[in-house]
Amino acid sequence: MLKELNIKNFAIIDQLRVEFRPGLNVFTGETGAGKSIVVDALNLALGERASGDLIRTGSDEAVVEAAFDLNGSGARAVTGILAEQGIGMEKGEDLIIRRVISSSGKNKIYINGSLANLATLAAVGRHLADIHGQHEHQSLLAPDQQMEMLDSFGGLHGIRAEVAEAYGKLMGVRKKLAELETGERDRAQREDLLRYQKNEIEAAQLKEGEDEELANEQRVIANAEKLAGLARAADEALYTGDGSVLSGLKRAVTSVREIAAIDGKLGPVLELLESGRAQIDEAARDLSSYAERVEFDPQRLESIGDRLDLIQKLKKKYGSSIREINDFGARAAAGLARMEQSTEEIEKLKSEIQAVKFGLTGKVNELTQKRSAAARDLEKKVEAELGHLGMKRSQFAVKVEQEAGGDTLNGLKLGPRGADRVEFLISPNPGEEPRPLAKIASGGELSRVMLALKTILVEGDPIPTLVFDEVDAGIGGAVADEVGKKLRKIATRRQVFCITHLAQIASMATSHYGVAKAVKKERTSAEVRLLGVRERVDEIARMLGGKTITGTTLKHAEEMIERGSV
Repeated sequence: MLKELNIKNFAIIDQLRVEFRPGLNVFTGETGAGKSIVVDALNLALGERASGDLIRTGSDEAVVEAAFDLNGSGARAVTGILAEQGIGMEKGEDLIIRRVISSSGKNKIYINGSLANLATLAAVGRHLADIHGQHEHQSLLAPDQQMEMLDSFGGLHGIRAEVAEAYGKLMGVRKKLAELETGERDRAQREDLLRYQKNEIEAAQLKEGEDEELANEQRVIANAEKLAGLARAADEALYTGDGSVLSGLKRAVTSVREIAAIDGKLGPVLELLESGRAQIDEAARDLSSYAERVEFDPQRLESIGDRLDLIQKLKKKYGSSIREINDFGARAAAGLARMEQSTEEIEKLKSEIQAVKFGLTGKVNELTQKRSAAARDLEKKVEAELGHLGMKRSQFAVKVEQEAGGDTLNGLKLGPRGADRVEFLISPNPGEEPRPLAKIASGGELSRVMLALKTILVEGDPIPTLVFDEVDAGIGGAVADEVGKKLRKIATRRQVFCITHLAQIASMATSHYGVAKAVKKERTSAEVRLLGVRERVDEIARMLGGKTITGTTLKHAEEMIERGSV
């Protein structure tokens, strides 16, 4: 509920601080006293657009501050919106909204001390208060809000939640399908490429280290004659040639063996020489064998060159090493497998969409039927309430129709709340065709329609504060008494504000505020204050008798207040 409103340099208000209470809060005063200015200020606190014309003459800026006590579902919604914007709220903490309207155009919005934008404030404001009357902030004119009222009246939030869940599932599956089908548009080209890459790499049958081995073999074959000649020369020097190393070593072994036979100290030297002779002998045989094996093979050389060229070509395309090439091939094979799976997934998702659509169709049609039934019941109840509010011959209608133009579900325009469009229609005068509220209802008529709806929907309506600006336009007598009673009834469950010119309504207030103009230092300023018991009697008497207030008028005022408090 609204706890406090602080206004500075706004319209004809110099500075004003007003605290409010639960129940029915009534504002009265002379015509032109500035009663609606309080509503205008509250409008700003709820997210209406600001204008520099609202700044008091001679001031650079106007400031409006509002403090709200949050509770119930509204609190959860508001804290959720603020949390998305990084604005925190402690449990039990008041919500403080501050708007600064500058003549320079640099307006600012603060929510609990944090800067916020107008969209956030408007989203929050929708959960704080509903204003009805001569102002733009009239949720009753919005088709979405009309649907909310009808669904609340019919108790349809359960089936609506089922529709929303099924719709969300349908949208989720459709999104997955769209993502896959988007990839399908270039799938064929991509598949051909992956298959070519996979096959090319697999056909090469590359082995790690193969390129190095082939390069070494290529060098050997290319230098075969040179290598054979060098091997034979080495063999000749070691073994077969005159004065070979092995011949000299044999002579040395013979001499050392004779020495060792006499002086055993050279035994180790003899062992070294014999070991060296055996190694040289083995090396010479290997060199001879190598010289016989190595030969120039032009066909093998060409084959190796072709293989190395292939490897080099694959390296340029797929990686700098054989390992990277093979890894690329593995990824290409995996990509092809995924493509085959995606084709299966697409068919699976299409089947799933049909199944979800089938279930959703039933729920949407059920919701439409229940809305239509609730609409007929609501029409009767609203017309009965309007009859009590001085609109006896008015016709109220609720149009529920499924909208075409979409392709989401059997050609219907579908959303999470079903496929219906709900619109409230009214014919205030007999013989006229009912038309949308926004087109033909006057401010007073609109307020009474809202009052009738709120009387009916008070149990399910989550908005904690309701404002009725001049709901009494064009009524009086017994109808005014009835309006006052209905306002008082609604105020037992909601905080209600009402600007009125009728004593019958004002006498029902639980808190009565007087609005008056005062002139200070040749400047006019509006003042608002909570009236005491005696002041309230005087104000009701003024509303009854105008400028002429008699003892009878005062007694009548006292009786009205007494009756209104029962």
